[in-house]
Amino acid sequence: QTYVSRNSPPAKVFSSLYTSFVAAQHSRLIVGVNILGPENRHVAMRDYTLHMQMFAFFKKLYPGVKLSLHAGELVLGMVEPEGLRSHIREAILVAGADRIGHGIDIVHESNAPQLLTIMKQRPIAVEINLTSNEFILGVKNEAHPVRLYARYGVPFVIATDDAGVSRNNLSSEYLLYVSRYKPSYRELKQTVYNSIRFSFLEKEEKRMELNKLEKR
Repeated sequence: QTYVSRNSPPAKVFSSLYTSFVAAQHSRLIVGVNILGPENRHVAMRDYTLHMQMFAFFKKLYPGVKLSLHAGELVLGMVEPEGLRSHIREAILVAGADRIGHGIDIVHESNAPQLLTIMKQRPIAVEINLTSNEFILGVKNEAHPVRLYARYGVPFVIATDDAGVSRNNLSSEYLLYVSRYKPSYRELKQTVYNSIRFSFLEKEEKRMELNKLEKR
């Protein structure tokens, strides 16, 4: 994925998004566009809605470009309570995200049950980053919303976030998921398959990978 910084001036975010969308449109080596950086900083909070509107603008110009947006990587105490109410919703309903990274503050979103239902129906997968969420946000065990997503039937995948920061790998993330949340074998298998089903691979590539996994 290519990405922009959510803590840059608006003009830089806009120009960076333009080059990111164009690059993703024309290169098979780039599978999608993301927005990164601490979500609780002043510029990120002030310009959040503007950023989502920018994504929506470019999504209309380049509808084939996939979006995996880090949203809701916030907890109480990091920002004012009002700042937890709309980031995931805007990433999905305004920007048109295909996947959500983190999604930690889902329980604080306005009308969270309705939003969870939308995420199930579309469907919008959530990237679950257990080590990163504990390391950066202090969220783990029952405080993590992974079981809430499962309860509402929202698909999710196990991910590492930035392994260069957390010094983790995918195997350790699956170990944390299994040891902390005790999924059934069926649930675990579904999660593994989700990594392919909700990836940004081409349809034929997905079919091949699913067949290889099925044989294994």
